[in-house]
Amino acid sequence: MNTFRLEDIQVSFNGDVVLDIAELDIAPGTVTSISGPNGAGKTTLLRVMAGLLRPGRGRVAYMGEPVVYGGGGVGHRRRVTLLHQDPFMFRGPVIANAAFGAAARGMSRAEGEAEARRALETVGCAHLAERVAGALSGGERKRVAMARALATGAETLLLDEPAAGVDAENTERLREIIAGLAGSGKTIVMSSHQPDWAASIASESVRIAYGKIEPGG
Repeated sequence: MNTFRLEDIQVSFNGDVVLDIAELDIAPGTVTSISGPNGAGKTTLLRVMAGLLRPGRGRVAYMGEPVVYGGGGVGHRRRVTLLHQDPFMFRGPVIANAAFGAAARGMSRAEGEAEARRALETVGCAHLAERVAGALSGGERKRVAMARALATGAETLLLDEPAAGVDAENTERLREIIAGLAGSGKTIVMSSHQPDWAASIASESVRIAYGKIEPGG
């Protein structure tokens, strides 16, 4: 059974078709790279998969079950997390930011903090737990946001341009983290306009241009 199956997906904004996907399957436990130039439709595709943007037509299934958009889609969104290109951090320490998603999904404060600390360890940011989030570098913010997603227990991660705006050291750390998560059984779909970097991690690659999957991509 595929983690995701998309069929006949179309999304339009102001009458313009920005995403037109005939068919796309994402296998469980894989890292799939969605590459293409800016404006190709990569982020739109991830938002459709996350249950945050209802397509104008088509079918999206997660683990064989239709994705429900709107208030009824809570079950799907508990299992799938989208990490935005520019992750939001609220005021306060890193540990509170990392535990936020866990609390939102019903964990007690103690449970959420314990999960957050484990997740921070996984992404190599345990030493930042008490630091004020506003003092983080761009690469550290990306890694803490990934810890926040992991602390929720999500089984599938959708990463929007995870290496964008990140220095070389943190880019390499992110590559290692993503590869490690895939090795632990997570399904990962990530957008990138850096095909060489993405190819160093991905087991599957899809290229999008003008909202369509290119042949052979």
